[in-house]
Parts: sequence; structure tokens; C-alpha cells
Amino acid sequence: MKKYRLPLLPLIVLALQAPVFAAENDSPNTEMDSLITAGSFQQAFDLGAANLEEWEGDPEFDFLYGFAALESDNPNESVFALERVVTVSEDSVLRGRARLELARAYFVTNNLTASENLFNQVLASNPPTNVQQNIEAFLQLIETRRDARDATFSFTLSSDIGDDDNINSATSNGLIDTPLIGQIELDEDGQESDDTFSSTTFVAAYNYPFDRNSSLGVTVNLTHLNNFDTDAFDIDALRSEVAYNWGSETNRFKHGVSYSKMNLDQKGFQDSVALNSSWQRSGGNGWYQSLAASYSQISYDTGSGRDQNDLRDVDQWLITAGLTKISGPFTHSFNLYTADEDPDESAGDHNGRDFTGLAYSVLWRLNAQHTPYLRISTQDVEHDSEHPVFFNTERDDDTDSFAFGWFWQIQRNLLITAEASYTDNGSNIELFDYSRFKYQAGIRYQF
Repeated sequence: MKKYRLPLLPLIVLALQAPVFAAENDSPNTEMDSLITAGSFQQAFDLGAANLEEWEGDPEFDFLYGFAALESDNPNESVFALERVVTVSEDSVLRGRARLELARAYFVTNNLTASENLFNQVLASNPPTNVQQNIEAFLQLIETRRDARDATFSFTLSSDIGDDDNINSATSNGLIDTPLIGQIELDEDGQESDDTFSSTTFVAAYNYPFDRNSSLGVTVNLTHLNNFDTDAFDIDALRSEVAYNWGSETNRFKHGVSYSKMNLDQKGFQDSVALNSSWQRSGGNGWYQSLAASYSQISYDTGSGRDQNDLRDVDQWLITAGLTKISGPFTHSFNLYTADEDPDESAGDHNGRDFTGLAYSVLWRLNAQHTPYLRISTQDVEHDSEHPVFFNTERDDDTDSFAFGWFWQIQRNLLITAEASYTDNGSNIELFDYSRFKYQAGIRYQF
């Protein structure tokens, strides 16, 4: 069962922060409250079940028992207990807290109408802002779950404008030392180039559900990057995927095939076909785990210089593991990935490589409208054999990247975005040393 948890009301500190139910006679309330505070929900539920016959009907007991039931994957028991609290409790604070948890229990048991009605009742009482925001999130989840029962289309249009001080990820050095022929002078086209750019992305997605737990999804992503002063590094990219999704609320699986094509200056540059599989798990206490694997066949332009381009063709294996933690207004994400690229032709062994990377990002939800974020990554790339031209050494690169951005949710479907990023690539071959700073701002609309 996927956990959907609302933050506590600032003035309603009940079962999760401190023992508030005084021991009375042989009441199990204090011990249940302590177990819940410690995150031992199953033990709290078992203790409540052992005392249910004697204490059922006591509002404090029913609330603790209902909350423990919901957190220990017993949502139906939770509904029964919390309904009793909402019906009979004379404590408005306890009754209000129980209404929130009951709305969540209705959601988990897929009683969407009852959940929506109860959440709207709480909203009508004008609760604190953070509670309103989380209720709005649940109402959107309810709408999404309802939509999931029918085939749906969605479209997203994004547009950005910015500046990039190194659009071709090239070195700033005009002279390069080589062990065979000494210094060579690079043409200006082979050095870093600064330009202002605009980028437009259109995403179309179709989802066809077979039943509540499985569906077929089709996604098409089109991007056009236009550099204002030079056309040589203008990019047109297409990515499409057909995928089968299945699983439960807790564990979701996805298996698909994708096709990608990239043009530079309206000329063919790269094509790839990939098989993809992924697994996502929703754990307790805001933890989420994921694992993905893909196999891709990547080929390069078959126009001019065909033989040299064929030497760049590779088969790639990529494995990614992810860990996400939602903690209050912060969402922390860690991703570790490793890949192997094996050239199709032995003469292109120097284009084969292994790379491993680690990325961390954090989103900070300041309020319902503003979300700043930070992203940091590092990557190590080791090539399989010596570079055949001038250098006679195996290339080894280390890449570090930093990005800071901001999401501003103006309306439900309208988002303003801004980001500044810096990338530093260090290589044992001077030709491939470079740094890159880019900033951009844009708008994103979903319809």
C-alpha cells in the first residue's frame, strides 16, 4: 500500500510527536502512542487488535488504532476505527485529525468520492496553509486516479531563452600539445563558442488503461534548440516510447521500447533504438526506491564521412539506481548509474567507454507556488583503448556539474522556470578539457 501522509496541523499535535493521551485504568493508549511515535506501526496495530474488544468505542483508542492500521497496510480496519472517532468524539481537535486520516484511508481503499467529500469538508473549515496545500495535492491525486480508468491524452509545451558560453562543449585553448607532433593550432570552429539560444519542447502522452493496475503508454517528445548567431550546433531532437506499465500501489514496473533521433544544423547526427525496463517502489515514511536498465544501439550520421561515423556506432548498457526521500518541504533524490559502450567495429575501440556517475538533487517547496532546487552530479569516463590520432593514450575524463533553478507555479497548468548551470570537464587529453556556464528562463504549459 502506498503511503499518502498529511503533515500535522501546527496546533494539533496528537499521535506522532508526543504522548498526549494519559494512561487511564489499563488503557493501552500510552504504549500505542509511543510505538507510533517510534514508527513501529505494526506493533501498535497488533497491540490495538489485542485490546479491541475491551477498548473499541473509546475515541482516543480508536484514533490510535485507526492510524496504526493505516500505516501497517490494514486500511479497511483503519476506516472502521476512524469512522467511529468522527461520529462519536466530542473533542473537536481529535475529531479534526481523525477526519484527515479517514479521508486518507478512503483514498487508499479507493473510495474516491468519500475521500474527496471529506477533504473538501476540511478545506471548508479553513485549516492552516500547509494543510490546505497537502489536501489540494490529494485532490489532484484523486482526479488523476479517476482519469487513469479512461484513456487520456496530455500535452506539454515549454519554451526557454538563455545564454550558453560554450555551445559546442569545446576547449578554450588555441594551441594543443601532442606527444607525436608537438603543438597544433585549433581552428576557431574547434574552440569554445558563446551564443544566446532559444529552446522549444513539445511533449504528447497517451495512456490506455487495461485495468486498474496495468496500462499502455505512448510518449512523443520533440525539441528544437536554436542558437542565434550560428547554425552549426542547432539541434532538432525526437524521442518516442511505447511502454507497458503494471504493478500495485507499492511496486510499479515499466517495460518499453524507444526510438531517438538527433539532427545538427538540420543534418543527421545520431539515431538510437533502446529496450527499457524499470521498477519503482513506494516505501514507508516518505522513502521511494527505483531501478532501471536499458540496452541501446546507437548509430551516427550516415552522410558525409560515413566510414568514420560507422566507427562511432556503439551498443550501450545502462543501469541506474535511485533513492528518494520526502522530508517535510524537502525532496531529496540520489541516483547512481553505470554504463558500458561497446563499439560495433574493432577499429573504433577508442570510442568504446565505461562511465559511472552519481547525482544528487533537492527540491524545497517554499509554498504552493515557489519551489527552488539544487542539482549536483559527478561522472568518471574511461575509454577502452588509446586515442589513435596524435595522442596515443587512453582518454580519461572527469565531469562535475552544478545547477540551481526555480519553479514558479502561477496557475495549475502554467509554470515559470529558471536555471543556471556550470559544468567542468577535466581530461588527460588537453583537447577535451572544457568548462561551460549556461543560464535560461522559460515557461511551461500543460493542456
